[in-house]
Amino acid sequence: MKIVHVITALPADGAEMLLYRLIRTSRESGVRHTVISLSPEDTLAARIREAGAEVRILGMRPGAPGPAKFATLVRWLDELDPDVVQSWLYHGDLMGGLALHAANAWRRLRGSRAPRPALVWGIHHTDLRSTGSSRMTRWVTKACAVLSSRVPDSIVCCGEAAMRSHVRGGYCAAKMTVIPNGFELDVFRPMPQARDALRRDLGFDVDAPVVGIVGRYHAVKDYPNFIAAMRRVLDVLPDCRFVMAGRGLDGDNRELVSLLDKAGVAHAGRLLGALRHPETLLAGLDVFCLSSRSEGLPTVVGEAMACRVPCVATDVGDTAWLIGDTGLVTPPENADALGRALIDMLTMPAEERSRLGLAARERIERVFSIETSWRRYEETYIRTTNALRESRAERLNA
Repeated sequence: MKIVHVITALPADGAEMLLYRLIRTSRESGVRHTVISLSPEDTLAARIREAGAEVRILGMRPGAPGPAKFATLVRWLDELDPDVVQSWLYHGDLMGGLALHAANAWRRLRGSRAPRPALVWGIHHTDLRSTGSSRMTRWVTKACAVLSSRVPDSIVCCGEAAMRSHVRGGYCAAKMTVIPNGFELDVFRPMPQARDALRRDLGFDVDAPVVGIVGRYHAVKDYPNFIAAMRRVLDVLPDCRFVMAGRGLDGDNRELVSLLDKAGVAHAGRLLGALRHPETLLAGLDVFCLSSRSEGLPTVVGEAMACRVPCVATDVGDTAWLIGDTGLVTPPENADALGRALIDMLTMPAEERSRLGLAARERIERVFSIETSWRRYEETYIRTTNALRESRAERLNA
């Protein structure tokens, strides 16, 4: 099977990392992957190449698709001749869908009667309001909703909440299926030495409780909520320490540094920026925190759970379903509730917190392994391709 993935960009974020892991997991099954990034070269491109997939960089500028770039995308889809085109995220869905249908029309004009590749859209967000997103992104989501009944053959959602939200927003319910994100259990795993190493490397006291948060710097992640919760925790547990990692979470981010200073919590935190191997950080935490105001199925929460770290998170998207009874969830945009939940988790007996971490790991093993995720994607591709061929045969025989 030949699969071409069309994705908005390739930072090491949630949906993009899922794509990378699916490629790694499926490389022994004879599947050939090509990834087309609409944006310029980014962090994950080299790692995807290392995993054995071809990567093509279209290099569009944000908000400016341009006819020449679109024509290049059409030409690439034509020459790659895939069995399946899997698009990722709203811009990838719109551009990939329109380009595939244009490539198919171009083939017909040349006299080709080859069957069109199956087109599968990928939704990895829950809030159709696209909180904190640009006007262009909001327009793209509306366009995708209008086109969803005619352009894609199937639509994969990362969770039940994402599917419900998009159906309410006008997406075609009949084409939707849910495939939860999967996690690499051999990469994200308990590391007994990580706890002491993290405290030593960051200059924390060996017994200091440490809370971590990982993600890109974006309004939807609601870092002001996390920082306000930090203040509440430190008022009760002054020895607690905090780690913030991810793209834009570094000392060059003046806005973030100012927020920490104004809250009076800068002394208790470390800004680590983007990490190539976040698993070593996650495994050294006492508690992982998610403060977002919107998510799909948050990859980093599952990664922390796989490292046997209990989580405190806002109840957005499918986060509560992912965590189950292995952690605590609070309402979004409520720093008091988030702070109280962190305090509750940090002050519970160590044995009980360890039990929650063990249950978290077991839940990921049972429900959210990357092998299970890939198996369901492969089944969707086969089912969608067969349905498309049967439909074409019926039209030809009519």
